[in-house]
Amino acid sequence: MDSKFGTILKIISPESSDEISEDDPEVCEYLLKLGNMTFEQILAEPAVLNDEMKALTEQTQELALTNYRTFVETAECSNKILEDFKKSKTALNELLEKIPKFTAECERLSSLSNDIMKERRIYDQIKDQNEQVLEIIELPNQMQAALNCADYEKAFDLFTHIHNLSQKYSDLAQIQNTSAEVTKLWFETLLHLFNQLRYDLPLPQCLQVLGYLRRANVVYESTVDEANTGLREYENNMHYKYNKLRNISDGLQLHFLKARGNWFDNTLTEAAYDENEKHLRKIVELHRIHLFNILTQHKAIFLSDIQGSKHKGDDLNGIAALSCWLKEKVDRLLSTLEKNVGQEDEASFEPLFNQCMYLCLSFGRVGADMRGVIAPLFRNIIANDFSKALYKADMHFESEMKSYKALNQSKIARKNLADSDQHQNSPPESILDFYPLGEYCNSILCAMNTLRVTAPLCLATKILNEISQSLKNVVRALVGYYNREQQGFSQAEREHLVLCCNLLTEELIPYFQKCFYQIFPPMSIADQLGVSAATLQDENLFTINVENISSPLVEILNSLK
Repeated sequence: MDSKFGTILKIISPESSDEISEDDPEVCEYLLKLGNMTFEQILAEPAVLNDEMKALTEQTQELALTNYRTFVETAECSNKILEDFKKSKTALNELLEKIPKFTAECERLSSLSNDIMKERRIYDQIKDQNEQVLEIIELPNQMQAALNCADYEKAFDLFTHIHNLSQKYSDLAQIQNTSAEVTKLWFETLLHLFNQLRYDLPLPQCLQVLGYLRRANVVYESTVDEANTGLREYENNMHYKYNKLRNISDGLQLHFLKARGNWFDNTLTEAAYDENEKHLRKIVELHRIHLFNILTQHKAIFLSDIQGSKHKGDDLNGIAALSCWLKEKVDRLLSTLEKNVGQEDEASFEPLFNQCMYLCLSFGRVGADMRGVIAPLFRNIIANDFSKALYKADMHFESEMKSYKALNQSKIARKNLADSDQHQNSPPESILDFYPLGEYCNSILCAMNTLRVTAPLCLATKILNEISQSLKNVVRALVGYYNREQQGFSQAEREHLVLCCNLLTEELIPYFQKCFYQIFPPMSIADQLGVSAATLQDENLFTINVENISSPLVEILNSLK
């Protein structure tokens, strides 16, 4: 029966057959009614259904118009009810969130009530011993007054007195509280003494401050040795905090170096904001003055401790501590120099170098000569600057040779310069016939003039190798120029190139050798090596190998000739 109804529904309404349920009683009743109709009634059924639809539509519209206000009021009531439900839900959630807090507040109130009861019992005890307690209560004020007046002797006596009382009456809360306050002021006294080391202090004041700190360590040690294990937790915390200070007191040299180092670092930081062109020299001068003073103070104050540490083998509190601290400062100075010395011009480089050497000599007076670490820095900078200058000269010469056109002006240039007297240290005049080689010569001379001011003998070999390599680059550029342009050479250009090659090998290279000996005199090199100058000359040491450099030009000269 259900399958028949489904088939009938698909025939009557194929589009909405899936939406209509076969189990609906009204659907079944209507289908039975259709089954009892005649053919004429079935044909008229669509019109009847349309009439019923129109009637229902009119009734619905009339109902909507008649009860419009009712519908609006119903909707408004529904919205209000929904909002009330939301408010109720929010209020309930807030209540649930506040319940744990309310519970915690109740517990806190209960705990506070217990504390009040305990304090009340304590106050009752204080009331019974009023006179004795008043004297003890005044101890923190007396300690504070002694701290304000810098009366450290009285502060030490008050600290010893209150600690003796706290050990004797460890069960009295008021005495323990007063002892804690005095101990806190005691720490402030120690910190005040420690902080004085962070300022620029003369030697007498440093001796006075270190004397107080040493006595403070003795006073505290004498009280702690008599302490019981039944001290309150607050007092134990105070002891723990002071253990750090006590360890510093045991290594008072370390704290002295740390405090003085902090003051010195602040001085350098203030100098770092100075935009003066002599900023780097000022940094070196600050190191020379202040570090020398700190080393002198350390030596005067801890001389006996250093000697004692040698016997005990205690390297931490002895010379090793000072060496490590000084090494840190020197490393920082080297880092600053390495970072900023490249920004110095040629005029200020020599004064800076001399000032650094003066700094090293000053430290040498207290056994801390630093020339062994600062000299390599300047040596590397000098060598790198010279190498960069030669590299720029090589690149410029190579660039000029790419666009160079030989000119037949050698005879004119020599004629104009023939009557002039060439200075002994001047480059050969014939170099003016070949302007790329002249510019290269000027660049090399500028680099040598810069090097001559602060040239260390240990760089003689490196400088000679750099010059030789630069000359090889020049020869390589000439060979490249010949290979590119040889097919288009005229006879004049061939003669011009031959003259240039001869100029390089016969005049310019010997001239560079002469300049090298003016920077590094053979006698000085011989003395450094422990040989004679004749030996250097016989063995051809520290000389430019002309044959090795000019060997690529031999083939060119032969072909041109």
